[in-house]
Order: sequence, then structure tokens, then C-alpha cells
Amino acid sequence: MTQKPRLNYDNIAPQYNQRYDSSAPPERAKALFDLVRQVKAQRILEAGCGTAFWLDLLASKVEAAYGLDYSAGMLDQARERPAPLRLSQGDAIHLPYRNNSFDLVYCVDAIHHFGDQPAFIAESFRVLQPGGALAVLGSDPHSGDDSWYVHDYFQGVLETDFRRFPSRRTILNWMEEEGFQNIASKHVEHICDIYLGKDVLNDPFLRKNSCSQLALLSDEAYQAGIEKIKGAIARERQITFRNELFIKMFTGFKPGANL
Repeated sequence: MTQKPRLNYDNIAPQYNQRYDSSAPPERAKALFDLVRQVKAQRILEAGCGTAFWLDLLASKVEAAYGLDYSAGMLDQARERPAPLRLSQGDAIHLPYRNNSFDLVYCVDAIHHFGDQPAFIAESFRVLQPGGALAVLGSDPHSGDDSWYVHDYFQGVLETDFRRFPSRRTILNWMEEEGFQNIASKHVEHICDIYLGKDVLNDPFLRKNSCSQLALLSDEAYQAGIEKIKGAIARERQITFRNELFIKMFTGFKPGANL
């Protein structure tokens, strides 16, 4: 198995929440709300919960909201959330919970950080109640649907994403092999941001610690990408920089009476 680069999120935890617009929950939250209702979830687990943005949104809908993350720094931020969350430090490929513990296990923009992704699928199956659901939300750079200018201007980022992110077909195959049923995928959010000329320099996701793609770069490689963007702006002041992502949700259900 190809070794995937791993980011130390403790270093960027204090700034991580700047990526979220708290004015309105995005479509990903609605998709999770709908799934909670569908399986009548009372106990949920978010693997790779980070600062618990998503878990905090869902907590009022369930009896018990559990979050697991590898980074102590991210969990320190999560503990500042108002909801009564049950947080633990650990690895998503070794979930520290008993069999049949949860009605819903999910991860959002996180599976590409898990060292052994099929093991996470297997562990999710183990800790789910019969009839419970697994949901994996994120983007798929293999699909060709997305267009993100960062991939064009920062050397090696796209190739690294190909190694880190499993494709749609791969995730669905893992679920099927593990024994999940009613396996499906759908688009749950369309992100489209277009920046004109130097406005792109104000894109919050262009900061080095705003996303794992840039945070994994050396300072020299990151600065080289910034200079490449500035050079493009100097040559063509009306140049546009496009960020168009289709967020997908992959779901599978553990066989049980509710199916």
C-alpha cells in the first residue's frame, strides 16, 4: 500500500475553524440531517471529527454525539463547542468502541487522512447497529468533475490528492466487500467560487494552513505556487481562478431489520 502523507493538525488547529461560514449550514449538513432521520439515529459517531463543526450541528438531533480524532489540538478546539459532545482521541482505523454501538457513523472531508481506508470501512461496519448507516462525504479528484485552481498552480498537489483520495468506485467496492447493503452515492453540495485577478489572493483557502493540500507543502513549494499565481495575474489582470467542487456522499447500511 502506498504511504499517504500525513499532516500534523495540531499545528493548524487554532486557525482551522476560519474555513467555515457559520451563517448557514451547507448542504452537507442537510444530507446528514436527512440520514439521521432516515435511520432514526440516537447514537452517532463522527470519525475524524476535527474541531467538531459537523458534530455540533447534529448533536441536538440525537441522544448521544461521539467524535473521534487523531489530533489533540483539534479536539481542544472541539471541546469549545456548546453541544455536550463525547470526544476521544484515537485512530479511525481502530475505533475504540464496542460492537453494535452506533446508529450512524460518518466522516466529512476526512477519509483521505486515514492511513488504512478499508480498515475504517470494516471498523464502521463492526460498531454499527444492524440497520445503521455509514456515510462518507467528500470530493473525488479522480472523477474529473472538479476544477480547482490550486491543482494548476501548486506543483504536485493534484498527484498527492490522487494518492490520498479514494475514488467513488473504490469506496463503494469497499462497502460492498464489507457487507454493507443499499450502497449508493449522490452529489450533496456544489461549491463554485470564481475569483477575478488579484481577488484570488483573498481566498481563505489559499492560506497555507487552510487545507491539507497546501499545508502539506514545504514553505518553498507553497511560496513558489503563490508567485506563479501572481505572475499569471501580472500577465493577464482579468484572469479568472475557478474553484468548483462537487461534494459527494457515499452511504451503505448494515443488514438488519430496518432495511
